Amino acid sequence: MNNKKQKILWLIILSIIFILTSCNESKETLTEANEQIEKESQSIENNNEEIELEEKEEISEIPEPQEPQEIVIAFMGDVMMDSYIGDYIRERGVDYPWEDVADITREADLAVINLETSVSTRGSTKKPEGYGFRSNPDSLQGLVNSGIDLVSLANNHTLDFGEDAFYDTLESLDQYKIAYVGGGKNKDEAEQVRIIEMNGIKVGFLAFTSIIPWSSWEATEDKPGAAIYKTEYKERILQNIKEASKECDILTLIPHWGVEYAQVPSDWQRELAHDMIDAGADIVVGHHSHVLQGIEFYKDKPILYSIGNFIFLKNDDLCGRTGIFELTLDKEGFIKGKFYPVNIQYCKANLLNKEEGRGKEIIDMLRDLSASFGTIINEKGEIQKPNTVEE
Repeated sequence: MNNKKQKILWLIILSIIFILTSCNESKETLTEANEQIEKESQSIENNNEEIELEEKEEISEIPEPQEPQEIVIAFMGDVMMDSYIGDYIRERGVDYPWEDVADITREADLAVINLETSVSTRGSTKKPEGYGFRSNPDSLQGLVNSGIDLVSLANNHTLDFGEDAFYDTLESLDQYKIAYVGGGKNKDEAEQVRIIEMNGIKVGFLAFTSIIPWSSWEATEDKPGAAIYKTEYKERILQNIKEASKECDILTLIPHWGVEYAQVPSDWQRELAHDMIDAGADIVVGHHSHVLQGIEFYKDKPILYSIGNFIFLKNDDLCGRTGIFELTLDKEGFIKGKFYPVNIQYCKANLLNKEEGRGKEIIDMLRDLSASFGTIINEKGEIQKPNTVEE
């Protein structure tokens, strides 16, 4: 083969090799491109899946709508565990005075009473025989078993047996884990708002008494006693209400006031009740008259001028006709109310049938007393706001 033919042959071979190499490189390049496309596609799919999962997580984190929070408070009047009641307790046990109503008081979110007695085994009284009350500390277990959460000490009996017995009262309540308001080791504690949070609602309580037998019962900066209301204290008390209302959702005022055995509140009580609501109170629940008085709504807020006795000595049938006032509230205030008629007999609170006998008589009496304020209470004891409210 001559040189010319050899050169041509080599050129052909080289061309074939070049073409084959180029094809292989193209295939490799194409394969790499396809692999890259597949990787990017997979990455996009993974990103989409992650986005979908995040969206699902975000959707699942959205809380379901909840019903508005409500709280049920049961209010009862004067309670003491001395005298004949103490005799029954020693004979039949600490639960005896409560056994007929305990299911209602325990079921309420909060149960509140006026504790009209010292709780101690010490001290002496200046009151005439039979008018000073001192209950055994063990009897507080009956309150605990019945679900009583808070007591008012702002009344004319908690210091019946002197300062030592009053200190014992505070210590015993702390021991039995029963909250108190309206009394304390000094003025600041006695006038301090007591706040209890339940069901996401902060309920505040303030208490005072306009009735004391001796001025020495008033709590001062360095002396124990009760929170006192006097006309000259009015602006300071209203300012205290204004400040306390900022600390809670619902503020309850518990005044011990008025005239014994009067079924209609005095004009000054109505004026003060309205002023307290104007200052920030949401509920007013009073006692001292030992009998029931009517319910008024002022600016859609309930005023229970007197809720009477509850576990207490009674002078006649009228003082024994009482009941449990059950109020349902949310953060905006009163929703509805219910009254359970009770008769005090044999030193215990006896729950009555609403539809007949004395139970019906007590409901009818409360309906009549409340009708003068425009408040509607039906035959079942359900309390309703009037259509129009006096401003």
